[in-house]
Amino acid sequence: MTTPFPLLRLSKLALIPVLQQMEPIDIIALSLLSNRARLLTKTAGLSVTSISILAKNRILNIDIVQRDGKKILISLMSQNHTEFVVVFVDYYTPVWRILGFSTAELIHRILDVTNCESIQEVQFCEAVSFDALPILATLPHIEQIYISRDCNEVFVHKMFEMLSKVISNISMWQDRFANLEQFQKVLMLNMNSITINVMNIRDPTRFRLSLDDLLISNAVHLHLFEVMISVKNLNRFFKLWIRNKSNPRLEHFILITSEEVSPDVLLNGLNAIEMPQTTTRTFRASDYPNSRCQEKVVTGGFDVMRSDGTRATLEIKAMPGISVVEFYVWM
Repeated sequence: MTTPFPLLRLSKLALIPVLQQMEPIDIIALSLLSNRARLLTKTAGLSVTSISILAKNRILNIDIVQRDGKKILISLMSQNHTEFVVVFVDYYTPVWRILGFSTAELIHRILDVTNCESIQEVQFCEAVSFDALPILATLPHIEQIYISRDCNEVFVHKMFEMLSKVISNISMWQDRFANLEQFQKVLMLNMNSITINVMNIRDPTRFRLSLDDLLISNAVHLHLFEVMISVKNLNRFFKLWIRNKSNPRLEHFILITSEEVSPDVLLNGLNAIEMPQTTTRTFRASDYPNSRCQEKVVTGGFDVMRSDGTRATLEIKAMPGISVVEFYVWM
């Protein structure tokens, strides 16, 4: 018969080296015992590379990546008061019994003990329960939201309504929005980046952005993949940018499309200056450490000047079956 060791009766000074020898999963489990245990486990100095959440049906999967690259997956099976939590780590699967903790409280406890200030990414896949939204809305910050094409439009709008204040970056796969007025509210959000991907590129009724949609967008980075945009509207958008009458926050825009983009139509009236191919410049967003846009070397391109003296470069590339328009604002 084994005699239980009264770990929490140790002095704080004696407990610290014990905690430092424990596995991260055991430290997290220990923190759930009581508020005193939570405070003590914070002295272990546990830190992780990232924490992400996958929301699918009525399950929340919390993916914790440790400094050594190992992963801990905590699966929450209920959206209200969780009685059991299934944990996947290395080659064993313990089941925690945590009566009295709500799902939101459990997530906050994990963030607290791992000294993690934000969730790196939340992915919404398939038929997602609306019950997850009020739980996620309690999070301090979500770096990136990813929305699969299986999420219906009603859920997407509700998600933005509840989570927009804690999100920095949005990436969505959507072929169309029936309620464009609701989608325009998304474009108007003060996001770091908005990325829209269209899956069904052969659908003539697929997602289309108007000039008004471009003008109300308020993201620092606007990335569009197979979204339909008239080249004339794109030209008008850049003209209004030059006159300082469009998104003043914009620093990077990219459109990748299977449709042909005429350089003559796009550059018409922009007074663009073609830069020699020997000209190379390194683009970095003003918030580079937190930016979703990687550092990039820009070669050549067409320079345009805004009325306030801000310079930008347009790149137009034509490849077999694809056209790329990229716009960099030099801050």
